[in-house]
Amino acid sequence: MTTMISKFNGRGWLAASVSLLALTAPALADVNAGQGEQASDVIVVTATRTQLTNFDYPGLTSVISLQALDENRPTDLIELLEDIPALEVSGGPRRTGQTLSLRGLGRENVTLLIDGARQNFNSAHDGVLFLDPSLLGRVESVRGSASSLYGSGAAGGVIAFETLEADDLLDDGQSFGVRASAGYRSVNEESRGSVALVGDAGAFAGVAALSLRQSGDIELGSGEALTVEDDIVSGLLGGEWDISDALELELGWLSFRNDSVEPNNGQGAAGVDSLNPLMNKDVSSDSLRATLRFAPSNPLINLETTLYHNIGAVDETDESLNRFIERDLTTTGIRAENRAAFALGGLDMALVTGAEWYEDEQEGTDSATSTGMRGGVPSGSTRFTGIWAQLESTLDLGAAGELIVLPGVRFDQFESESNQADSNDDDAVSPRIAATWAPNDSVRVFGSWAEAFRAPSLNELYLSDTHFSLPHPILGAPVFITNSFIANPDLKPEHTETLEIGAAFSHQGLFTSDDRFEIKGAWFQTEAEDLINLNVDFAFNATCFAPPFLPCSAGTTYSENLAEAELEGFEIAAAYSVGAFELSGSVFEVDGEDKATGEPLGALQPVMGFVNARYTFEPQRLTLGGRVAFAADFDKTDSTAQERDGYAVLDLHAGWTPLADQPLRINLGVDNVFDEDYERVFAGVSEAGRSVRIDLTWTGAW
Repeated sequence: MTTMISKFNGRGWLAASVSLLALTAPALADVNAGQGEQASDVIVVTATRTQLTNFDYPGLTSVISLQALDENRPTDLIELLEDIPALEVSGGPRRTGQTLSLRGLGRENVTLLIDGARQNFNSAHDGVLFLDPSLLGRVESVRGSASSLYGSGAAGGVIAFETLEADDLLDDGQSFGVRASAGYRSVNEESRGSVALVGDAGAFAGVAALSLRQSGDIELGSGEALTVEDDIVSGLLGGEWDISDALELELGWLSFRNDSVEPNNGQGAAGVDSLNPLMNKDVSSDSLRATLRFAPSNPLINLETTLYHNIGAVDETDESLNRFIERDLTTTGIRAENRAAFALGGLDMALVTGAEWYEDEQEGTDSATSTGMRGGVPSGSTRFTGIWAQLESTLDLGAAGELIVLPGVRFDQFESESNQADSNDDDAVSPRIAATWAPNDSVRVFGSWAEAFRAPSLNELYLSDTHFSLPHPILGAPVFITNSFIANPDLKPEHTETLEIGAAFSHQGLFTSDDRFEIKGAWFQTEAEDLINLNVDFAFNATCFAPPFLPCSAGTTYSENLAEAELEGFEIAAAYSVGAFELSGSVFEVDGEDKATGEPLGALQPVMGFVNARYTFEPQRLTLGGRVAFAADFDKTDSTAQERDGYAVLDLHAGWTPLADQPLRINLGVDNVFDEDYERVFAGVSEAGRSVRIDLTWTGAW
């Protein structure tokens, strides 16, 4: 759904933020592979399909390492992804209400991967990703158009999650490891525990992990509470088998179960009433994956093939009405890719070629409707087939430095069908050209141009039945009328064209002999055509107000293509470290409008950002740190309900290893220290209030 909001009218904030960055640039940085590891050291290989470092890559990327995950112990998407610039998790604190946007483009334009397998579940009421962060080993992000590699739904970028592996907990020579962890959060009285076992027997390495969470109502900064109960069980089984020196097989199973009690619509501040009843939700997700890697000594062959099968389901029961509704989405796919490295005419080159096929099958049911179909969740299927190529080349310019060129292109065909309306099919070509100029070791100048597309989803094409109900405007309850979904099988795919220009600087020995400073930023502009918008045409017909006051309806809801739209924004990120002290952060903004009407358009963000600081006292094995997240006012909207005040929120944390010879770590923290009452754009509800947290982790390896 495309959200209508207005341009941020706060250039004073922008000027102040840029001035602050210029004066104290070390305070503002991207989230990188973790504390102590700089951007120029990090390779974001999964999401970019290159061997380029974050510093050299012609775009903005970041990594959240296992070290950062262990220190922060995130509980949901907000905490897990909060330090990725230009990414916003909105919808409120309830897990099933959370959705995300990247660079002004919603969930439909952000590709999510777990161990290379697409995660396509997407619902405003039921959630977008069922994943326990305690089972992760790494998270990569690429911001900006990535359809040349990933096809439909990557215009905003890619978030790649990687689960724990044996190597994450074992050093060379070790064959067995254990990590046990427990924690508590006061804001929702969440208690959790997890254990991971890893082993390495030479040719075979494996991991088995289990995580349990229980939580209750969420206390908000406003003083109110969101009704919710979560009882979550997550599991991970994975193994790698070195069949030969050149052949490796990797198998994985990731499972998630949440027995939840909350309103049918978990987003925003929606209360519990007859139109949004309290439901027993059974949320389940299983992701099965097999990856085969073939890498002989020949540099022209480095082949990886991944076969995956994901099953996501949300089953809801309203016991007071004996009503049962369900949403099931099954994704099956296969992706094969080869990287060939070679030299040609003095150029170091690598050619990545690949092919992919995947299918989404959805089923929605509702026992309370005459047809048995669930409103807004049509049953149907969508199939995608794509092929692509990306060339990575490095040219030595002599005294002028080095030039990295990264062209790529992908071709996709897709078809959606449902028994409710005609099928929808089309094809698309997604080219991209990007380059980085490195005049010396410290400076990078980069730019890119890319086209991307997004096929209309099953929900957008085949909407049917009831969107929402409300009491009759004259007769009142118990006479209810409805706003109805209307299918539009003639929707066109969205097409975007993105231009990005940026620069980076890295220097060691800036102020002292052992300090290090890095900064990287970019400006981007995205032109969109045929943007798919969910239009809620809320209106009572004339017969509602004349006897006998029937028939009466509350209008319709349907998907439509908008002619043209434009998104524009910037990201600036930096990091500074000296000895035991580290400082990092970022500042960013996303703006946009419908070019035909001038109306605001997109999942936009005011000028906002964050600052992280930490200091480690080595003799005491103690780390102290803090984080400030800030945002400017957001008040130029087409609805006063969407206006948001600016805010600054402080989190404090400490990590301590009490005994030098024991692998026990204690993490303490206070989130939202001053119990700030603040809202994210389009969240529709205050965020969580002050929360005290404690986490204990014991790790052993032999």
